[in-house]
Amino acid sequence: SYGKKTYGSRTRSNRPLKQLSVAVIILIIVSLCTIYGFCIGLNRTHNNDYVIKQSSSAATGDYNAVKDSANSNGPTIRSLDDLSPEELHPKASSHRYIVSPPPDDKPISLVTCETTVGLLHIVVHPSWAPLGAERFLQMVETKYFSSKVALMRCVKGFLCQFGIAGIPEYNKLYNGRKHSLQDDKNWLPEGPTHRTNELGVKRFSKGYLAYAGGGKNSRSNQFIVALKDNERLGGGSPWEVPWGEVVGKESFTTLDKIYTGYGEKGPPQGRLSREGSSDSIQMEFPRLDYILGCTLVDSR
Repeated sequence: SYGKKTYGSRTRSNRPLKQLSVAVIILIIVSLCTIYGFCIGLNRTHNNDYVIKQSSSAATGDYNAVKDSANSNGPTIRSLDDLSPEELHPKASSHRYIVSPPPDDKPISLVTCETTVGLLHIVVHPSWAPLGAERFLQMVETKYFSSKVALMRCVKGFLCQFGIAGIPEYNKLYNGRKHSLQDDKNWLPEGPTHRTNELGVKRFSKGYLAYAGGGKNSRSNQFIVALKDNERLGGGSPWEVPWGEVVGKESFTTLDKIYTGYGEKGPPQGRLSREGSSDSIQMEFPRLDYILGCTLVDSR
């Protein structure tokens, strides 16, 4: 009976304490779950914020923030020292350059542009077209191409035109005749009789860069790059004098990846000038490629 009384007396006297203990334990468990859930949520929020910021960087063309998965090991060309003598100072040959370009009596520059399909390494030759080269380098130095510049008119086997800024305000620096460049002297042989030479080399080599234009002294902020060797470009239109070219296997691979499906029916120039690389343009032309940024890498 002692045992029963003792046991019974303990049960009666400690029941509120046990109930309190259970309640405390439940409260602790609920609190821990709440804290854990909050931490998970906070972590997810942080991760989402990172993704948003990363996507924002890509949209605005932050060259240092955007990494192309195809180039995860970094660029294959990091300085002018990585180029061959032929890439540095090209001359006419049996497979490229219908004539030897002007000799480099001024410092040349290496510019690397990141696009949505890979890297473009560009050697700028001021001796080829002094005014044209100077403007391009100026645009690189002012981060113009970080505005996300659309590769807006890319025709398969022909050329790709680009240059209208992704931020409309940037275009104002180049709008109007007063901002147009005087023509540089064309060093390519002109006229229909010089479309190819006796070796079959075409006049305007794949990877040549020049301006798009529409008359004398009309060069502004739009460019062309040849996607294939071309016999007609550079044959008399004064704005088509090359001021540089892409170099390296990596660059030519990138040229071949640029989407050309829209051809002449890409976003209209007037609309791009007004809207820039807007969400509506990206929705309407989802496969359009862009230049995300260009950086001056080396010069000498």
